[in-house]
Amino acid sequence: MAGLDRLAMRLLLVVVASDAACTAAGAEETARPNPFAGRSYFYSGVDVARDTSYGWAGAAWSPFGLMEEEGFRLRAQGGGGRYSYRTDDVPGGWNSASKLEGEVLAGWQFLAGGHALAIYGGVNVRQDTLDRPDPSNRDQGSHVGIKGVVEWFYRPAPDWVASAAAGASTADETASARASLGRRLNEHIELGTEATGYTDWFSNTAGAGLYIANPLPGRQWRLAGGWRWSSDSPDGAYGTLSFYAPF
Repeated sequence: MAGLDRLAMRLLLVVVASDAACTAAGAEETARPNPFAGRSYFYSGVDVARDTSYGWAGAAWSPFGLMEEEGFRLRAQGGGGRYSYRTDDVPGGWNSASKLEGEVLAGWQFLAGGHALAIYGGVNVRQDTLDRPDPSNRDQGSHVGIKGVVEWFYRPAPDWVASAAAGASTADETASARASLGRRLNEHIELGTEATGYTDWFSNTAGAGLYIANPLPGRQWRLAGGWRWSSDSPDGAYGTLSFYAPF
């Protein structure tokens, strides 16, 4: 019995020691700072119009400081979708294509007098797969290029929000812009107006509409819609649903 007592005592000591070690490790893990907390965000969305649909997702990281501070930024994004366009080089005069693309950008956020301005530059890769071969479409196939992005954010008054973004890429010879002005109606609803523009080697489009956003702590949903004018397809409505969440 004495031997069993000694064995039980040893097992008890092992359990106690293991529990203490796990507790210390857990405390150390809890104390270790999260390198992404307050320093990164995730975003995604989908655009739909008469002749195009496109979805995207990406994330940004501030490795040396908080997102709300001035400093260096890294960002990566991927997306894909479908589009149709007029052409005389396929039967029926219309062709469709699938599009995939990705980008990795680095930049800097500047802060001054309530304004936040972020400037990015990096590499953009695009792959277009046409439903039917079209020698007139320069986008078909894979292309690698340089991309630049500028983003601006400002609160002209406590309940008002203004923002704008513009980007251009040599991979597909495109440029785009979006600007919005909105007002927070209450703690859950923001309502505003927006204008968009897009151009490439083949066509030009512009849009104007309204948006409603749900700006809550830790996330924001945004639904926008309006009318879109295009130089190579019939005019029609467009819609955008997007999501933003800081880590």
